[in-house]
Amino acid sequence: MITFCLNQHSTLRGFDHAVRPRLTFICKAQGKDEAIPRVMHKHDDRFELMFIRAGSGIYNIDGRGYQVKQGDIILFNAHVLHDENPAASDDLLIFSCGVEQLKIDGLPMNVLTSRTQPAVMPSGEFYDEFCQMFDRIWSHVHSERVYSAEIGDNLLGVLLLLCRTLWMENKPEPESKNMLLGQRIKDYIDDHYKDEMTLGSITSALNMSPFYLAHVFKAYSGYSPKQYQTRRRIGEAQNLLLSTQLGVTEVANAVGYDNVNNFHRIFHNLVGIPPARYKKFWIGGKP
Repeated sequence: MITFCLNQHSTLRGFDHAVRPRLTFICKAQGKDEAIPRVMHKHDDRFELMFIRAGSGIYNIDGRGYQVKQGDIILFNAHVLHDENPAASDDLLIFSCGVEQLKIDGLPMNVLTSRTQPAVMPSGEFYDEFCQMFDRIWSHVHSERVYSAEIGDNLLGVLLLLCRTLWMENKPEPESKNMLLGQRIKDYIDDHYKDEMTLGSITSALNMSPFYLAHVFKAYSGYSPKQYQTRRRIGEAQNLLLSTQLGVTEVANAVGYDNVNNFHRIFHNLVGIPPARYKKFWIGGKP
């Protein structure tokens, strides 16, 4: 018996025909020793896709808190601040991909979904397929054979279209009054995170009562305003440590800390290792 299935092409296009997504890197984090937090940061030049194959964690994306678990797909659109805090466990296994040249009709470059969509979605029935796709991409890119990069790009395209399908089948969430207020508070802190801020100064600037502002922002982000400001500072410090030649004291001053000892203590508490060891971990190998 022969079964024939016609591949009927939709009028809805996936990617812009003039440009195709390109895989810039694939990363595999495995085991509890790799569960190093990446505090609040963003990528202006790329999109990132993450797959929680095993394990869990707490992620904050565009100010919204998410409890992630095995099978979840996480999207990091370009220019969107996010905070990564995987739970340290022996079974932890996370794949992530960096993507350039991602262009979806009607959306900016390196953006897969609108802001009204959640950034996290369970893979559901596609879980096994995502496992296989990431394994294949990792295997081909790691092999460095003659067509490995092109194969990686094409497999990446399949992954992105699967993600696009998952998100399109879920209706965008309506933006409630509290969501809009949460975004407004987040935007204010983002603009002033290097300055000395108190709850009183924020509420005065935004003309809100302290109790209401703190309640709305905690419900929206999972953090108090002060916690969010601290994570913005430490996240920017991580960026500077990895992308510049600035010393620890200079980095501390650049993100708003006059007291380097205070910066050192807060960085260690959030990241789990001191600033200098963090830089050595990522640039010069494990400490």
